[in-house]
Amino acid sequence: MTRRTFWQIALATAATGAAARSAMERLFDGRDFKGWRRAGNGVWTIEDGCIVARFDRAKPGPGYLFTAGEYGDFDLRLEFWISRRGNSGVYVRQPWRHFGTIGDARPAHSPGDGVEVQIDYNDPKNMTGAIYNRKQPTAIRGGEERWVRYRIACTGPRVDVWIDGEQVNSYDDLKSPRGAIGFQMHGQEPHDHVVKFRNIEITA
Repeated sequence: MTRRTFWQIALATAATGAAARSAMERLFDGRDFKGWRRAGNGVWTIEDGCIVARFDRAKPGPGYLFTAGEYGDFDLRLEFWISRRGNSGVYVRQPWRHFGTIGDARPAHSPGDGVEVQIDYNDPKNMTGAIYNRKQPTAIRGGEERWVRYRIACTGPRVDVWIDGEQVNSYDDLKSPRGAIGFQMHGQEPHDHVVKFRNIEITA
């Protein structure tokens, strides 16, 4: 290989890497909820640069926080922290509609909805990494009361899930072609659980 060829390859590789990095969009700046909208109940705050969700005892019931934008194919990266015996999830490709707190009014429960990728280390039917009520993960990774890396990629009808760098699920029957990304504050019963999200980035 000539010196010129070497530098041509090096420059091309660097340009490709720069393009890939520039395509990554940060969905949360750690300061405010610009680009997000709430639904249902729950208390959503920003603390130490993280999105934090808690149960609202004055208005019982689950709460949701969704991106204002909608996405088709994408690669989502984030970190979550959940308190002991907590229950949460990440919604993908959820079309915006009127959301309620019970039954089919909840996200990921009506025809044409997206799916919920579960965050829960206590429900044997839907452990962290599960496509809620559809497909269990192949392994349990991460844990409560620590930061865990989540990667969720949607391509056509397929949803792939990684936890701390290990792929734990692949589901190929996603019906919704496009929709928002959202977080859940589980709230069917009163509780003191906390869930946090940070470093939320997407390539679309």
